[in-house]
Amino acid sequence: MNKTTSAHPSEQLKIYEQVVLRIQEMLRTGTLTVGDKLPPERDLASTFQVSRSSIREAIRSLQEKGIVESRRGNGTFVVNTGDILEPLAEAVTEQRIYLLQIMEFRQAIEPAMAGLAARNATPEQLKEIAAIMKEKAPEPPEGDPWEKDIRFHCAIAKASGNPLFEQALLNASTALEETRQAPLQTPERRAQSCSMHKEIFSAIVAGDETLATECMRKHLEQVHGMLFTTE
Repeated sequence: MNKTTSAHPSEQLKIYEQVVLRIQEMLRTGTLTVGDKLPPERDLASTFQVSRSSIREAIRSLQEKGIVESRRGNGTFVVNTGDILEPLAEAVTEQRIYLLQIMEFRQAIEPAMAGLAARNATPEQLKEIAAIMKEKAPEPPEGDPWEKDIRFHCAIAKASGNPLFEQALLNASTALEETRQAPLQTPERRAQSCSMHKEIFSAIVAGDETLATECMRKHLEQVHGMLFTTE
């Protein structure tokens, strides 16, 4: 059975769309009303456990819907409740397909990328990956976990010895962010990600091409599960 069929709709939307839904829920329940000022971007990011870029995208979406209005020097205010019962079925279907396509891309190239890194990584490249791993500890890491996750995977791509892997990840970085933010939204998920990264790195350091390939494959299966199943 396709894992996506049992996924909760909010698990299948882009991160900023999830934020939009939560703000619309606050409007529906009366937690926010017309005239209210939204909390600062930093506070919203902390409340919803997402990146500030996702908050900005959500606010832009709400502005386009005519629900909020940004006033220079004063902040962002609710000006309309909007159509809070807007159908989401089509958006959910499109997003599920989108995320599946991204995961297919990652699963096609990243296991091979890790295997080649185990074969070709230089001492300097291993030090670079080790430095990123150090930043990711303690678990969960401090700072922006998505940025560190991207750096980890790009460092492995670089260590593969094939520049096309690194270029492919960099070119797809915006799309790939969608498969990183949801799995890293909770401390438990970030800890699981760190654990899998350590296994991948250990296999690369050991020069075990087969094990590194398998560890990356298992890691991406874990990511897939986090994206398309509820806890």
